[in-house]
Amino acid sequence: MAAAMLFGGASAATAETQADAPQAEAAPSVIAPAVAPAVGIPAAESAAEDAEPALAPVAGAISIEVGPTEEEIAAAEAAEREAAERAAAEREAEQQDDEGTETRQDESSSRSTDRSSRSNEQDDSSSEQSSSSSSSSSSSSSSSSSSSSSSEDSQKQKSAPAPAAGKGSSILATARSGVGTPYVYGGTSSSGWDCSGFVQWVYAQHGINLPRGAAGQAAAGTVIPRSQAQPGDLVYKPGHIGIYAGGNQFVDAGNSRVDTSERNIYSGSWTFIRVG
Repeated sequence: MAAAMLFGGASAATAETQADAPQAEAAPSVIAPAVAPAVGIPAAESAAEDAEPALAPVAGAISIEVGPTEEEIAAAEAAEREAAERAAAEREAEQQDDEGTETRQDESSSRSTDRSSRSNEQDDSSSEQSSSSSSSSSSSSSSSSSSSSSSEDSQKQKSAPAPAAGKGSSILATARSGVGTPYVYGGTSSSGWDCSGFVQWVYAQHGINLPRGAAGQAAAGTVIPRSQAQPGDLVYKPGHIGIYAGGNQFVDAGNSRVDTSERNIYSGSWTFIRVG
């Protein structure tokens, strides 16, 4: 039926065209296109009816994500514990290696210190031996020097001249005559003198010329022990000199406070000198 309608329409359109052809020459008209009615295809319609409609997503739907299971969590925790244990074991091994290295270094340092200590002990022992040898040598030298000095002193003491009979007493008497004379530095006369000027003046009264100065006067005589000293001998220490008066007394021109006086031999390293 549809085919018949299609063909019938086409024939009518053709006839109308041909009938109107002479008029077209006078005024052509617009021919409307023929519209064929839609023809349904049974197969397509049945397929469309059989197809299920698509479900559109519902607005505001909630999505649910499923997390790891308990087995997965336990396995992850076990893996983390194993990793931590391995890291701890590695750190402990490194510490042990470091401690072993430090121990070996300490042992090496201790051995070096021991060797240094033994070397120092040997050096100290050698130094002590050398010091002992030096001390022995010094003692021997000191003994030799002491012996030589003793021998020289003995010779001097043996060779010390004996004072003339009564001469020492007269020298002392002259010295006592000068008591009260003022002390004058550099003086050599009875108007004023210093220690060596006084001794020089006293001995000059007995015909004995002594040099000027305490050290020169001491060198002009002979050293004698104190036990052998007699009045009239000289009493000397560096920087001062006087005339022995017996006992622990001497006559000297000490200073401007005491002037020339007879007094005790005060403390000091004194030497007794005899002038022949």
